[in-house]
Amino acid sequence: MNYSFLPRTAAVAGLLLIVATGVRAQEAAPSSSRFSIQAHYGVNGNFFTSSQVTEFPGEYIRTNFLGTAGGGAVAYRLTPSSAVALEYTRSINSKPVHFTQYIGPYGYPLESDLRIRYINNAFQAVYERQFSQSSNWKYHAGLLYMTTASQSLSTGRYLSVSEVNRSNSYSEEAGVIAGLEYSRPIDTHFRLGLRARGYYIISVTTFEMVTLTPTLTYSF
Repeated sequence: MNYSFLPRTAAVAGLLLIVATGVRAQEAAPSSSRFSIQAHYGVNGNFFTSSQVTEFPGEYIRTNFLGTAGGGAVAYRLTPSSAVALEYTRSINSKPVHFTQYIGPYGYPLESDLRIRYINNAFQAVYERQFSQSSNWKYHAGLLYMTTASQSLSTGRYLSVSEVNRSNSYSEEAGVIAGLEYSRPIDTHFRLGLRARGYYIISVTTFEMVTLTPTLTYSF
């Protein structure tokens, strides 16, 4: 996995927040908007696929800890400082694998490369609340339903590439999420922010991953 995008992502997020801080929102009464949509994209750190998966000699299942995460949300404001939201986040962790196959009766070596991936599809029902009505900080917590697609490679006398997913192995779990978000208005409808969130899987009692994603929210 090429990690060079990670510093760039952090730098872009920081620059956008600095710009947003320097832009003065119009002096107006609190917005009467009830609905908002949000897009987010950034990085994830997955504890499960990088360290908790059992791997035997000749097997390649684990991926890199760092990956990407992105998705969207639709929220409904209950009060001036609280809202409920339905969200979707897709995370991808991958790892390049280099291996040798021996072909034919004389065992001719053939060098090959394959990138295995671990994909989470996280569907969330979230309650979020600002620390105060005028605060740029808010916390959020909610319920999680997650499906997973995990690719693996087995080498040896025979080569096997497989994927475990919801369709063939009912790879789905339930859990909870919690996190913090900081955002600032950049005009009367848009807010730019940065969100950190943790994902805990109750059904298998494991802390799955954390995400750090810049956010763009439109209220209407």
